Amino acid sequence: MDTLAHLKHLYGFNDWANRIIVRQARSTGSARVLAYLAHVLITEKEYYERLFGKDSTGFNFWPEAGVDDCASLAKENNERFLKLLEGFDDEGLGQRVSYKTSQGVEFENSFREILTHVLFHSMNHRGQILTILREEGFEPPAIDYIVYERTR
Repeated sequence: MDTLAHLKHLYGFNDWANRIIVRQARSTGSARVLAYLAHVLITEKEYYERLFGKDSTGFNFWPEAGVDDCASLAKENNERFLKLLEGFDDEGLGQRVSYKTSQGVEFENSFREILTHVLFHSMNHRGQILTILREEGFEPPAIDYIVYERTR
């Protein structure tokens, strides 16, 4: 599997896991879960926009959002990333883009690096969400990558 096909596959996993966490946030009503979920999704959106040179200076990565807002944003993010990946080839993933962080610091990374970061960032915070669910007395869902593979 080439890098592009692999990234498309991983973004499928990312969407699957995000949708499960949206359902979990809806069923538990946990404010902490919702806060982390909103962070995951707004960060995915902002990094998508950084791929096109967006200046994120002053951006709030911890917004308040409702479950319906998160569900819509998860769907929108998935559609955007998949459409973006459909327009690339492996060589195009090496294209570099400049952007500014929320602190106003300018960086340059390749599309491949940013797209990979988005996946790892989201997975990291979904892991925190699972911990929060346990702390609040809920049984967390199984959202491991291998579970995704087994259910496809």
